[in-house]
Amino acid sequence: MNKIKILKLKNFPILKQLQLEEALYRTPNTGNWIILNEGTPEPIVIVGVSGKADKLVNLKQTKERNIQTMRRFSGGGTVVADENTIFSSILLEFNSFKQFYPHMKSFYPKDIMKWSAEHFYNKVFIPHQDFSLQEHDYAFGERKFGGNAQSFCKEKFLHHTSFLWDFKDDNMMSCLKQPEKIPEYRQNRDHLSFLCKLKDRYHTKDQVFNNFIQTINNIPSLHSIEEVSLKDAESFLQNNHFKANQIYNYNLNVWENIKNDYNNI
Repeated sequence: MNKIKILKLKNFPILKQLQLEEALYRTPNTGNWIILNEGTPEPIVIVGVSGKADKLVNLKQTKERNIQTMRRFSGGGTVVADENTIFSSILLEFNSFKQFYPHMKSFYPKDIMKWSAEHFYNKVFIPHQDFSLQEHDYAFGERKFGGNAQSFCKEKFLHHTSFLWDFKDDNMMSCLKQPEKIPEYRQNRDHLSFLCKLKDRYHTKDQVFNNFIQTINNIPSLHSIEEVSLKDAESFLQNNHFKANQIYNYNLNVWENIKNDYNNI
């Protein structure tokens, strides 16, 4: 049966969410999942799996402000997240995905990125005709409001996004350095000139989340949607799997594997 499990979270730590996602991604036969999370309680800088902290993060500032820096298990760029970030993660098995979208013949990362914009998020943000995929970012016009990261294995893919509902202007964005490799459409603009806020387009977050649910309900050939609990997702943490999420140790200037138990984070 082509079923999607939906997990709705609110103010849930993104570090814990990424541990859940890695468990679901690396464990075989977990099914199809979409995870929506309205904010993470504490500010955090998140770097892609191959990212170098000293090249991407203002480490002196994040250390002084006691802002954690983590490296997630998936690719993609660097983001600053807090209570005003909306997280959306799509984890689909290829067998189901091919039935949802039989017109697709190629499933490389660039194909899934293009699908996400043209067949999913264009419906979430349908009122706004200037929505587009700019290289690897979601944008209104030339201003980014969503950053993407992806992971692929033989059985499934994970496409997760952090959306900027709001941000505290230069207060948080100053935690990031200007990356050496930047999207062409950015045109060397600083963070504040390059970004925009969803709250300037929507009155409430509920409007965005309702659009998410409606878009999921309209996925072709989808037989059912099951809203699941956090406990349902956490059950997969017990499985033995490779773990790549890491925390940056400011004192030793190294990435370290997460030592704390999930429940203590």
